[in-house]
Amino acid sequence: MHIAVCDDEKIVFNELNELFMEYSRMINDTISATYFSSGSELLASPIKFDAVFMDYQMDGMDGMETARVLRRRNTNVAIIFLTSFPQVVFQTLEVNTFRFLVKPINKQELFEALSAYIKSIKNDDFLLLNTNDGTLRLRLSEIIYVEAQGKTCVVRTVDNTYVSSKYIKSFEPLLLSDSFMRTHKSCIVHFLHIHNHDNTTIYFDNGERGTIGKRYLSSFKKAFQAYIIRYNSRSLEK
Repeated sequence: MHIAVCDDEKIVFNELNELFMEYSRMINDTISATYFSSGSELLASPIKFDAVFMDYQMDGMDGMETARVLRRRNTNVAIIFLTSFPQVVFQTLEVNTFRFLVKPINKQELFEALSAYIKSIKNDDFLLLNTNDGTLRLRLSEIIYVEAQGKTCVVRTVDNTYVSSKYIKSFEPLLLSDSFMRTHKSCIVHFLHIHNHDNTTIYFDNGERGTIGKRYLSSFKKAFQAYIIRYNSRSLEK
């Protein structure tokens, strides 16, 4: 696993790197970490990292601004924010934060975040999609939404758009119930890719928008809030 640590305090990297090495020995696998003292320095690197530990508050380009650019370049990178201000957790959801760790870093929480990341890449579920071009194997984590259009369904991913002859109701049992939800009679969305929402509209991280039907609004709000708490519970307890 190749990790980047972007923090304007080198001591944070030194502490993290010691813990990375300890975790590496524990799982008997290699972890390499590269230090960047600023967002601009990280973005100038040609390396495609598996995960980035990002300081929320830095001089110059801050963590959120850096993460926005990074996310546009690498949709699959796991971004783990580091901060002394746990109240900013909801702001970091804009860039699909994988985890949120409060400084000073707790070893157990760090190890749990690393284990969760490794599990996510090993056990990522797939959707087998039949199209006119044959059968495709799509990662569920890369699906933004599924939308009914006439007698077909459009499956929008982070990199492409596919058309399926399946009806939208056929997709529901194929998608993870705790991460996907129907928000309109013609649309199923993935919570992972929601940047924001109001009472009628969902704003996805790729700039597109989705509709929330009135009959779905209450259940959507509850489910999305539960999703946020489930994946950020440790930070919210701080």
